[in-house]
Amino acid sequence: MPLAADIVKSGALRLLGSARRPAPSLFSLPGLEARANWGGADGLAVFQPLADAIKRIEHATDALADEYVAAQAAREQAGQKASDYAADASLHGGRWDWLSYVDRGAVKPSFAAEAPVAARLLDAVPRLMTGVPFGHAFYSALGAGAEIKPHTAPMNLRLRVHVPLSVPAGDMGMRLAGEQVRWKRGEALVFDDSYVHETWNRTAADRVVLLFDVWHPDLGDDEIEAVVEMFRRAAKPK
Repeated sequence: MPLAADIVKSGALRLLGSARRPAPSLFSLPGLEARANWGGADGLAVFQPLADAIKRIEHATDALADEYVAAQAAREQAGQKASDYAADASLHGGRWDWLSYVDRGAVKPSFAAEAPVAARLLDAVPRLMTGVPFGHAFYSALGAGAEIKPHTAPMNLRLRVHVPLSVPAGDMGMRLAGEQVRWKRGEALVFDDSYVHETWNRTAADRVVLLFDVWHPDLGDDEIEAVVEMFRRAAKPK
């Protein structure tokens, strides 16, 4: 499979990189546009259906914020875990809560009952990343005083989208490719997380975003299917 060969070759040859160039931790596919900060939805005008889907999510900011609060309260009342995420102390410090729709490429059917607004909007996102272990979509709450240490994505095949729902005032933000980025409520941030990035929340309240991964817009449908098939075959019992 030519694409798989390209991935293996580029992974073997990749450079460790600096903060100002992509440095995925596993592999890199050559030829994809490398840009750390794609801006907001308009930065994806090259793929207008995706830009339109992100704008619809922006317009639903109030409903999404209310839904997240209600879903967390319902979990607590039912005595369930508040978060889908198993904390990795090597990556972050403090509380980082997830409520996941896509977890490592697998869609969680239970999410639609807990968060129907987000599920409906995410279902309408063209080329939402699924079927591979580095695809995610979830409500992400970074707790007061928490931080996520500098890291990179495992590959350069995706772009990550944050739609901020709750943005406390104060010392909170993200450093992406050496530049500081701040969230604005209701305004999507689209970025390439194969660049070094870190986040922090030194305020007294949670920062909440709806986070989801999409396939890089330079990838063709046939290339996406080849990557998904490669992981599908790798997951089959020997």
